[in-house]
Order: sequence, then C-alpha cells, then structure tokens
Amino acid sequence: MKLELDEIFSVIDKVNEAELDSFAYKDADIKLSIKRKGDGAEEAVRPLVSKRVNSVQKSAQAADGGDGPGETAGGTKAENAAGITIDCPMVGTFYAAPAKDKEPFVTEGDTVKKGQVVGIVEAMKLMNEIESEYDGIVEKVLVENEQLVEYGQPLMRIREA
Repeated sequence: MKLELDEIFSVIDKVNEAELDSFAYKDADIKLSIKRKGDGAEEAVRPLVSKRVNSVQKSAQAADGGDGPGETAGGTKAENAAGITIDCPMVGTFYAAPAKDKEPFVTEGDTVKKGQVVGIVEAMKLMNEIESEYDGIVEKVLVENEQLVEYGQPLMRIREA
C-alpha cells in the first residue's frame, strides 16, 4: 500500500481536529507518527513531511533499479560506496549526548565497538539508545544534535575496521 501525500495531510488535519497530542499508525508497508507541539503544529509538520516524502521517493527510485544504498533485513544499516550507515530505527529527536552539559557519545574519527551507544532517539517521551552494529571508525555524523529524524534515515557513516 502506498500512502499519498494528500492522504498524509488529511491525517494531519484529522489529528489537529481531534486535538490529539500524538498519533501513530503502522502496518507492513507504512509507519506514520505525528506529534503535536502546541499551536501551529500542522504548519511545522507539513514542510517536514514534504521534505521526507521527496527523500523517500528518491530512495525508492534508487532501490527499484538505481545504485542507492540497500537496506538489510534488520532495517538498521545500509552499505554504500562510502561505508556503512547506522540508520534511525524510529521517528523522533536525535540526541548526540546523554545530556546538554555532557560530551557527545561519538564524534567523527572516533573508533566504535559493536554494541557501543552512538546516540539517543527520543520517541514519545522514551529515550532509545542507538548502538553501533559494527566495529569501526565514525567517518561522518549525518545529523545534528536535537534534529528531528525519520525511520530509516542515516544517522552516521561507519567504516568497518
């Protein structure tokens, strides 16, 4: 099943009309999560949805026959020409450090071990640790601290050691 952009906007409108704080829907092909952050949430969400839908469409085109990165069965990492990416397992807010006054879990150039925490994604008030699935070196951190992230979005690129 393919969810069209108009349908996504319709869901956003319905969530706003019902004055829900959050809404989540998941099936075999689709995962949709909406969180309100006070008045004007719809206006803030629409550009993010449009940007992400365009990104997803490009990824789908690449998967259909292009040279884009492939997702593994676990859906948490992808290999590409430049290395391996650690992908976001959920929609939420990415945190690079355990607290504002603390050092980031990892920075570019750091060596990481399998199972090491490389960041946190907050989703629905729950803090979810993101762990490296490889031993390697962090080549590039692809997201900013406190950035909204999407399911499957690459968070960082790792070069296996």
